[in-house]
Amino acid sequence: MEPVDTSKNASSGISSGIRISIAVLAAIILGLFILLWDGQIIQYGMMGIPGWVGRMIILPFMAVGVTFSSNCLIQQLSCSQVQWLVQLKRSAYSSIPIYAMWFLLYLIPGLRWPIEGMVQTTTPAVRTGLSSAFYTFWVTMYSQGILNSLSQICPN
Repeated sequence: MEPVDTSKNASSGISSGIRISIAVLAAIILGLFILLWDGQIIQYGMMGIPGWVGRMIILPFMAVGVTFSSNCLIQQLSCSQVQWLVQLKRSAYSSIPIYAMWFLLYLIPGLRWPIEGMVQTTTPAVRTGLSSAFYTFWVTMYSQGILNSLSQICPN
């Protein structure tokens, strides 16, 4: 039996630093959107758009779009090819944690208090936007972390 040379380990996929950076970027994008929406910096009320549209329609669609693009990028970097339909199906799951987050914040509004309590000098809308952005950021980080790691699986 010949000894196995462990100095030439083939790396599978891209480094975790790249995947984490992409997840952080996606989380910042979605967190900033919901901060601007729930903080009423985007004047959607003047356009006649209800507030729930941003939370329940725009944000989940943005999450699917950001997840799809990041998953395709990671698979392209890892495998030099992209399974478009597989990545589209996987990216559809990114909206589920967002809906779960809004459901929990609806059921337990006290979850917002620690974040809103840290900033007392702003308007109530901005405090709500900050707490929404905090939870959106972390939900996106965790879901992107899982989906980004799945996207580097190369087809045979």
